[in-house]
Amino acid sequence: MAQTSPRASVRAPAPTRNLDQLRTDLAECGYGILAEALAPPLLADLKHRVLEQAAGESEAGIAHVFGDDTTGMPGARRKGGDTAPNQRLSNLLNKGPVFRALLHHPVVEAGLPVMMGQRYLLSSLSAMIMRNGGVAQVLHTDQQFVPFRTPVAMVANILWMMVDFTAANGATRVVPGSHLWDPPDVRFDRDAEGEDILIQTDTETIAAEAPAGSALVFDGRLWHGAGANTTETPRPAIFSYYCQPYLRQQENIPMSISDAVYADLTTEERAMVGFEAYRRGMGRIAPALGRVNTNWTDSAAGVLTPAQPSA
Repeated sequence: MAQTSPRASVRAPAPTRNLDQLRTDLAECGYGILAEALAPPLLADLKHRVLEQAAGESEAGIAHVFGDDTTGMPGARRKGGDTAPNQRLSNLLNKGPVFRALLHHPVVEAGLPVMMGQRYLLSSLSAMIMRNGGVAQVLHTDQQFVPFRTPVAMVANILWMMVDFTAANGATRVVPGSHLWDPPDVRFDRDAEGEDILIQTDTETIAAEAPAGSALVFDGRLWHGAGANTTETPRPAIFSYYCQPYLRQQENIPMSISDAVYADLTTEERAMVGFEAYRRGMGRIAPALGRVNTNWTDSAAGVLTPAQPSA
């Protein structure tokens, strides 16, 4: 069952190496593709680490798998449990120093202000591996938790392509210009037999195809969804997901980051992952774990002082 949406009438951006063109594509179309964003050595290291980590989590019996349900979404209603074909890796900052290189990529500073303004937080750093047998994701937005239109993006995503993205291997489906629409209607209902059925909006999509090493940058309001991988080769990708500094992060990074990684972060990196109070008022961290805000004094960070005796 589907509901009809407006039809896309905006051009589809071609992959570009020009950051100014990327900014134009983001503003007009809601997404853009930066070709050759990752140098070949970095691309090789990232891909190796993702696949190595995925194999290790599978062998340890702790893999997060998904993709055999009607939505194709991680964390949604799964039919097959541990047999689902796709895999998600979370908290990548804890899983290899190579992932920190993505925090400093020029595309972050070039693209995010167009969509979100000058202040933003890393909300999560994760990877997904789409394999044969998974279903396509339902069309959704990455700020689906906001049930109304917003004048700016609440979140934004950078998808780093570890392999060539093609329609055949499930390249992300996008709807150009949909970042200016109302959110798509995604909900479950029941049919006459009492079975769950997915209600979703029907509209034309295109595949965001590009070579390995490209970055698909998109507004959190953009309608999109991963396609189904119909090839025998897994399609891994890394996602740098950002949010407005006053929103809760998808991964609670200040709590989940390891001590060793925290100790190695620069002041700038700590601010980006949530260790800086927004406007010195939101997100203050008490010093109990030895992790405090980068711009906050001890007294403002929650240190309790003994009450003074009355005169």
